[in-house]
Amino acid sequence: MMLHQLEKLVIRQEPLSEQQAQAMVEYLCHGNREIRLRAAQVLGQLGPHAAPCVPHIIALLTHTDRYVHFAAIEALCNLEDLVHQYLAQLLELLEHRNWEVRFDVAEVLGHLQIAEHIPQLVSLLEDPDTRVRMAVVEALGKLGRIATTYIPQVAARQIAERLDNEDPSIRTSAAWALGNLGEVAKAYIPQIADHLADDDPAVRSAAVVGLSYLGQEADGQKNIAQLAFLQIVACLQDPDPAVRSTTLNALADLGEGTQLFIPPAVGKQISECLLDAEPSVRAAAVEALGRLGDMTRAHIAGIAHCLNDDHPAVRTSAIWALGHLGRWAAAYIPQLRERLDDESWMVRSAVFDVLDKLADH
Repeated sequence: MMLHQLEKLVIRQEPLSEQQAQAMVEYLCHGNREIRLRAAQVLGQLGPHAAPCVPHIIALLTHTDRYVHFAAIEALCNLEDLVHQYLAQLLELLEHRNWEVRFDVAEVLGHLQIAEHIPQLVSLLEDPDTRVRMAVVEALGKLGRIATTYIPQVAARQIAERLDNEDPSIRTSAAWALGNLGEVAKAYIPQIADHLADDDPAVRSAAVVGLSYLGQEADGQKNIAQLAFLQIVACLQDPDPAVRSTTLNALADLGEGTQLFIPPAVGKQISECLLDAEPSVRAAAVEALGRLGDMTRAHIAGIAHCLNDDHPAVRTSAIWALGHLGRWAAAYIPQLRERLDDESWMVRSAVFDVLDKLADH
């Protein structure tokens, strides 16, 4: 049976026969990458009608071809509602002798958002293979607050211990995961903050994001949010532009509660980033100023100046920032209108939307 015939089943939404299910699984093993990915997509579109395929797809995680593994993961993630019914089969593979199989199962489990399997994931924090431990840390981080009910402090400590791993990718995953765990990880703010000075820029960025998450999760705990904020601000001076832009995005995401204790000096530091050599940093700075409340009024002229920036992403960010500021930006409507003829469609589109928004002010 050809793949296009199976695709017709999506339109008709008919259950797969055993023969059709077997054919679809074979397409997941096809030598052509596009066919493998299309088969995974079709399975996801079939939804509950693809149920006969699920046990076979799980078995493909033990296939000798790594590319077949990728197609199987894609299919399982597309069929997450059905995979719940076959969780026992999936969990058995956490004991598989091949590290790649354990790695793939951890990735799928992180996507599924099922609380019951968290204890098994936690046990793999002691897996003999570094790559599996990294996958588990990432999976637990994706589960976020769901995991906090099942992850005791001892498990959070196990993740925190990965902050000092010699592999920067594991340090990165650990910093991000701890931040995403929220309340259970607040005791590790100092350890995460230590990695704002890590030798690897990816680790520094992850530490910024982790602290930002902890600040956002600190409902009603101003001291935690403020501590996270003060640690993050220092990275505005980081030598790596990716870290600087990540820092600006994190500051913008900290929420209204954090805005209350942003000192004017920090607002000035953010506005100075409008002159950064990197467009991604300038764009992030404009966006941050547009989302940081009343303190932005002192820097609104700097935001408006970015309407003339050489880079379209910066101009677009400036437009959205002015739109977000509402009545404070009304005086800059003429400059916005000048951008209706901008060479970038992205800029023109943003102007139309923002002018419509500002018409009420």
